Amino acid sequence: MSGVYRLFSRYWTVPATLCVVVELVLTVGAFHLAYALRFWHEPAFFTSRLWLRAGVFALVLLACFYFNGLYDLRERRNLRHWVIAVSRTVVSASVVLWALYYATYNVLTPGRGVFLIALVLAVAMLVAWRVILAQVLLRRLFRERLIIVGDDDLSRDIARAILRQKHLGYEIVGFVSDDPSLQGVSLVNPRVIGSMADLPALNLRYGIQRIIVGQVDRRGKLDMDQLLLCKTSGVQVEEGVDCYERLTGRVFLRSCRLKSALVFSKGFVVSATILRLKRLLDVTAALVGLTAVLPLAVLAAVAVRLDSPGPIFFRQQRVGRHGRIFNLWKFRSMREDAESDGQARWATRDDPRVTRVGRVLRKTRLDEVPQLWNVLRGDMSLVGPRPERPEFVDELTRLDPMYRQRLVVRPGVTGWAQIQAPYAATVKESLEKLEYDFYYLRNLSIFLDLSILASTARTVVAARGAR
Repeated sequence: MSGVYRLFSRYWTVPATLCVVVELVLTVGAFHLAYALRFWHEPAFFTSRLWLRAGVFALVLLACFYFNGLYDLRERRNLRHWVIAVSRTVVSASVVLWALYYATYNVLTPGRGVFLIALVLAVAMLVAWRVILAQVLLRRLFRERLIIVGDDDLSRDIARAILRQKHLGYEIVGFVSDDPSLQGVSLVNPRVIGSMADLPALNLRYGIQRIIVGQVDRRGKLDMDQLLLCKTSGVQVEEGVDCYERLTGRVFLRSCRLKSALVFSKGFVVSATILRLKRLLDVTAALVGLTAVLPLAVLAAVAVRLDSPGPIFFRQQRVGRHGRIFNLWKFRSMREDAESDGQARWATRDDPRVTRVGRVLRKTRLDEVPQLWNVLRGDMSLVGPRPERPEFVDELTRLDPMYRQRLVVRPGVTGWAQIQAPYAATVKESLEKLEYDFYYLRNLSIFLDLSILASTARTVVAARGAR
C-alpha cells in the first residue's frame, strides 16, 4: 500500500487512491443497506434507478470529502480538526444532495428515511475505515525499505520529500556515499551507512527493496557493477531525478547536467490537437464563469468603489506567451498609492497595502474574476504558469536563463505551481516555483488542466494561499 504511481500525466499516491476506491464502495453499500432496512419487505431493490441514486449519493459525499481536504493524507489533523472537517463534509453534502433531490424529484429522490439512514451508515463506515487506515499507516504495516545513493542536494531533497510524506510507506534505511568524511554522519535525518562497495551487503542486512540513485555528478562516483548486482537480485533501482519528480511534482533544475538532459527527456511535446482543445476549454469555461459570477462581480465592484478611493479595476502589464506584453485586469485590492514611487514590489503576507474589501476579494479569489476577460482575448489560459511583471521576468531571467522557457505557453489564471506551492514573494521563491512550471510544461495535457482546476476549486473553498 506504499508509493506513488503515474496516470494521465499526474502522479497519484496509492493510499489516497485506495481511500477513494474503498470509500466509494462503502458509501454505495451504505445506501443500498439503508434502502434494504427501510423497505425490507420489498425484495427487488437492486434496480437501475437505485444504483443511480446510490452513485449520486456516493459521488457527492466523496466530492465533499475532497473539497474539505480529507484526501490530502499529508496533512496531520488532530481529533478536533478532523471532527470539524467531517462535520463540514456532512453538512455540505446534505445541502448539495437535497438541492439535487429538489431539482430532480422523480429521478434521484430516495426519501427522507433512506437518506438519513444512508448518511448515518456512510459516515459511520467512513470514520471506522479512516481509523483502520490511520493505524495501518502509523504502524507502517506496509512499508518499502530503501537506500539513497549520494550526498548532494538532490539526494537530500529526495530524503526530505520522503520524510514529509510518511503516509507513502517509504522507509529510508540510510545514505550511501564514498566520501570517507561522511561515514556515520546524519545528512538529513538518516545517516550515511556505507559506501558503494557495501551495497550488496546492506541489501542483505536490511532487506532493501529500492535503491534511489540521487548523485547528480557521477563521474567516477558510481559503481555500476554493485548497482547491477543489486538489481539482478530483485532490488528496484530508480533514477533520482525521476523519484524527485514523482514525490514533489517538480523537475529538478539545480544542475547544468540535468538541464541539458531535459533536451533528450520525454515530455515537453504537445500536439496541436491538445492546444486546440485547451483553447476550447478556456473559451467555454471563461464564458460560463463570467455568466455565473456576474452578480458577485457587480457586488464586488460596488464594494471596491465604496471601500477606498480609486478605480474599480486594476490594470497592470504582464508578460505573456513568447514574451508578449499584455494588460492584466483585476478588481483593485490595494490602495491607489500602493506603488506611488513607481517601484515594482512583490506582494507579501498580510501586505499593509491591501484594503479591507481587497483582503476579502483575495481570500475568495474574486479579485481575479476580470482575468476571464484576458482568457477570452487570448492573453491568458485558465491553466498555465503565473503571469509576471516585465521587471520581475527580466530580473529572474538574469539569475536563471531557464526562466524564460516558461513563456512558451500562455500564462494561467491558475496553474500547477500556484496550487502546489505558496505565493512567491521573493526572487528565490519564484525560481523555486520554476521547477513546478517545468513539471507542467513537461506533462501538459487536458486531464492535467482539469485536475488543476479541481484542486484550485478546493483551494478557493478553503480560502487558502492568497495574499
